[in-house]
Amino acid sequence: MIVRCIIRVTALALSLAIFARELEYSSGEIEIYVLPGEATQVQFPDDVLGGYKKQGSLISVDKVGTDLIIFAQDKIVPEGEVILVRTKDNRSYSLRIKPAPDAKSRDDIVIVKDQRPRTALSDEDELPKYRDRQFIYPSQYQVAGLMREMVLATEFGKPAIPGYKVSDAGAGSVVVNNGQLHAKLVKMYLGPQLWGYVLEAENVTDETVKIDPSVFKINGTRAISLNKWELSPKPITTEQRYSEAHKAFVYIVAKAR
Repeated sequence: MIVRCIIRVTALALSLAIFARELEYSSGEIEIYVLPGEATQVQFPDDVLGGYKKQGSLISVDKVGTDLIIFAQDKIVPEGEVILVRTKDNRSYSLRIKPAPDAKSRDDIVIVKDQRPRTALSDEDELPKYRDRQFIYPSQYQVAGLMREMVLATEFGKPAIPGYKVSDAGAGSVVVNNGQLHAKLVKMYLGPQLWGYVLEAENVTDETVKIDPSVFKINGTRAISLNKWELSPKPITTEQRYSEAHKAFVYIVAKAR
């Protein structure tokens, strides 16, 4: 009887392992493949404290200790959605939740391994569950901090950046139009030492375009980042237009004028 129990437990453990995908996190995005109506479990090295989703997200999440349980709605686009996750050891992860092409491709369990150093948070510094939070480090008055805050405001619906005035002056004006890319100004964030610019770039060709960030440089530029570095050809079908794979947000941090 004992032998039979051991065999059954071992078989169960093996069957669970088959459906678990392990990956080593370094940087960039983790792609998670889901099916609408089916739960996918993402396991992190430490407890999940919270994170950010964009407004009107088609992704539902719940946290249970070190696990994030993810559900997607039927209308999730092929490009998926990005969510940011913060854990108790003060590490953050970017997850791109994408629809699986078929049931066999769906992730049941994803186990995230991370060799980056841990930094424990104090109790009062813990994040609320998927709500806005003012980060202390790096400060929004630093280049990296302002860049992060612009991403959160633009893609995840954060309402404001403390210490910065939002300006829509010049919104819609064309910044780049070089035959490959058409980029227009969306918004500016004006601070005492740094200004932040958000642009929307669009591929206007019939071929894939890899973006050279130097085309967006302005006087006093300190850093440039994009949410996509490669843009699909201009869309032909409705589905392609809806996915917006031919568009990218461009974030520029420059010295205040």
